[in-house]
Amino acid sequence: MVRAAERLSACHRYGTPGQAQGGIDIAGRAADGSWHVFQVKHVERFTEGDARKALDTFVHGVRPYDASRFVIVTSCRGTPTQVRDLAQRYRARHPDVDLGEIWDAEHLGHLLRAQPAIVARHFGDETARRFCDEDALREFTEGGLRRAGIPVGAADPFGLEVHEAIAVDDVTHEGSLASLTGLSGHADLADPLPSPLPAYFRRPFDDTLDAAVDQAVAGRSVMKVLLGGSSTGKTRAMWEAVQRLPDGWHLWHPAGHDELLASVDALPPRTVLWLNEINRFLLSGDTDRDERVAARLAALLRGPRHAPVLVLGTAWQEHWSTMTTAPRDERAQTKALLAHVWIRVPESLTEDEASALLSQPGPVDSRMHQAARLAESGHVIQYLAGGPAQLERYAAATPTARAVLEAAMDARRLGHGPDLPQDFLRAAAAAYLTPLQRDLAQPGWFAAALEYFAAPCRGVRGPLAPVRNLPSYRLSDFVELHARRNSQPVCPGDEFWHAAVLHAAGADDRAALSRAALDRGRTTDAESLALAAAEDGEGAALYELARWYEGHGTTDVEARLSYELAAELGVAAAQVAVAWRHEREDRLDEAEAWYRKAVESSDRTDAVVGLASVLARRGDEAAAGRLYDRALASGFFGARAVEYQARLQAAEGRHEPALHLTAQAFEAGNPEAFTGLAWAYMYKDTPRAIAVLKQAMAAGDRNAPRELAWAYEQEGESELADRFCEIAVSLGETNALRGLGMIRRSRGDYRSAAGLLWRAYNLGLRHSLSELARLREEEGSPRRAERLYRRALHEGDESAGTELVRILETRGRSREAEALAGRCPDLLGALALARAARGEPEAAEHLLAAPIAQGHSRLLLSLAALRERRGDRAGAERALRQAQDVGVHSASERLAQLSANTRRRD
Repeated sequence: MVRAAERLSACHRYGTPGQAQGGIDIAGRAADGSWHVFQVKHVERFTEGDARKALDTFVHGVRPYDASRFVIVTSCRGTPTQVRDLAQRYRARHPDVDLGEIWDAEHLGHLLRAQPAIVARHFGDETARRFCDEDALREFTEGGLRRAGIPVGAADPFGLEVHEAIAVDDVTHEGSLASLTGLSGHADLADPLPSPLPAYFRRPFDDTLDAAVDQAVAGRSVMKVLLGGSSTGKTRAMWEAVQRLPDGWHLWHPAGHDELLASVDALPPRTVLWLNEINRFLLSGDTDRDERVAARLAALLRGPRHAPVLVLGTAWQEHWSTMTTAPRDERAQTKALLAHVWIRVPESLTEDEASALLSQPGPVDSRMHQAARLAESGHVIQYLAGGPAQLERYAAATPTARAVLEAAMDARRLGHGPDLPQDFLRAAAAAYLTPLQRDLAQPGWFAAALEYFAAPCRGVRGPLAPVRNLPSYRLSDFVELHARRNSQPVCPGDEFWHAAVLHAAGADDRAALSRAALDRGRTTDAESLALAAAEDGEGAALYELARWYEGHGTTDVEARLSYELAAELGVAAAQVAVAWRHEREDRLDEAEAWYRKAVESSDRTDAVVGLASVLARRGDEAAAGRLYDRALASGFFGARAVEYQARLQAAEGRHEPALHLTAQAFEAGNPEAFTGLAWAYMYKDTPRAIAVLKQAMAAGDRNAPRELAWAYEQEGESELADRFCEIAVSLGETNALRGLGMIRRSRGDYRSAAGLLWRAYNLGLRHSLSELARLREEEGSPRRAERLYRRALHEGDESAGTELVRILETRGRSREAEALAGRCPDLLGALALARAARGEPEAAEHLLAAPIAQGHSRLLLSLAALRERRGDRAGAERALRQAQDVGVHSASERLAQLSANTRRRD
């Protein structure tokens, strides 16, 4: 609110809990460059003594940013006259600073009436409509939408995170620039005062980006994300593209989630939404919030009242993969938003492009020439950003300096935001030093390390540069990406995690590091970080901690307590979890209260459905029906929530209501509603499952014939299975053939299974080849199986590679197996397991050692499996703990399973 009401830039919370903050909670910079600071007091009474203490601390203490204005904000309903009189006396005594302002609840209310976006975000649209001034509401929702951002022509490329370029007066070991380029007598050598940005060299992907700009100019909203590594020219390409926009276009660069969510619905036409490093908005660690951002961006692109808008973003491949390849039911909004919007930016220039750059007519930009001549393997853009020099600085650092940079690398890798507090780096660096190195460190070692890494590299910022006006440092993204790709990921030591609890920049950073600690089995550190985040009002980490406790067999007390703490902090998902637990325990009053809180705070469909369930249990069917209708009207996810509620009712024996809800969910757009309910009954009550599927078929569910074919086959009714399989195929559900073939293969009916699988393959299901290959193996025909696996791999079935490696090794053709596995590290695990099965366990382990050392950490799971098979449980545990330390997905689950197996055997 301070940012919006006072129009301050760089507005931020000052400090973190536990730090000395000089009584300052918020700081921001005014248009004239002066800094304004705010002390915030959540109190019922604010006395004259409280005011004197606050004013003395500011007047006589160290003023952050040399601030010229100090405002006290309280939650009191009013401010006593004695307090206001005291403030005026201080203002008269100190005319050099602006003192005396007291914002109480009355004044805050006045300010909020003009901020419907903030009120709607925190209290809901209905509250905003009732509370806010009509003029502000009209501006926000109806009339002229607020003009966000600044004119494109007024934007600063460096403010938009375009990298600065190298300076050419930095003489290299080979001599001067003139001698390097052969241009000592070149009349067109660059001007001695060149543009801050080097001349732009267009590449083929620029044409695709220009086409998107043309679409926006023509009136169509469009989104593009430039996908590539660090310092490959993504942000500069976006900058060049928007220069083509006509007058009247504005550019808005939101600072983070909160600002984006608060204002994106009011974005007017002819606006560029600048989302550099789009993962900061869609991969923050809070999946629910990320999905809200994705949904709002999708609505922005679809909404005619906003058109045209141009949404431009950048992403590294590592982040893009996480955002777009999540499991089926995760990040649905994000995956839908990012489908088909990417433009790949090459990592390097081709030889022809580098030659073209050097031979361009006209004046020569000496920076571009130096980069083109000296960059390795065509990495011209990276060279321009000083990347090689930054890595050289790191390689030549002292142990204490390296410790500081490695702490920064790990903090970013594990989820901390870009601004790394100085106190955190100092404390965390101890985790990267041996006891002897700590003892021998010279006084001032930390200041020397910061100075060493902050010094410019060829005219650009150093590997770890200070953040202006903050006691923090920011890691070069070139160094960060290099570390992610080339360093062996090792879990930091205790000092790192303790430093994070005390000194991480904010609650979001502690929450992200808490999740990283959980992934590495450091539950105590995860809990400490989650509680520290909670002290600052962030409950998402506690919710994740509760889910971890629930899934890892710990006592229910720990999970319940974490859920309840997160719920109290307003995490809607936790509120639903607490309500669901109360509902299962028949504590309906508590369940209803928590469901209502979740509905009011987030309108989550699972909360709406849960509330409906409670009301139905109490006999208020009419109110329950209205809530179910509300959830169903919200779209697919509401229909999915209703389907899950139907399954719960079925498990409790309430079959008719379950079937009724399922039918409603299907009609509302959930095509899997009937099949979900049917499989809840399958094997326990198969006749009822079949009855559900028949009703589904009558309702027009195209999935039902396929599921009926499989259900009847499981019941031994092969004729009926064939009949419904044919109906499914006629409806285009050719996977019915593959599934039926797999069931018959499992029962030894190879002839019929082969016919079904070949037919599925001929109708376009390529993965059926691998199923056929497995069938031939089971028949005892390894040669035929090998041919089929090779064919499947050639046609794009990556899983066939694993099976082919195994069958080659099993048949004694080790060289061929190794050649195939050498193409992909993941195949080495299959090769090692097959080699161990042949009686060579030591050779199998040796096979995995080198790729694990090179950073292919998932192979630690294969190593653990090898050791467990030969009875080396201690060795298996060591491998799994190492995998856990580096964050390998499922390592914690495998470790828990190993422990359980050991207990059973003992």
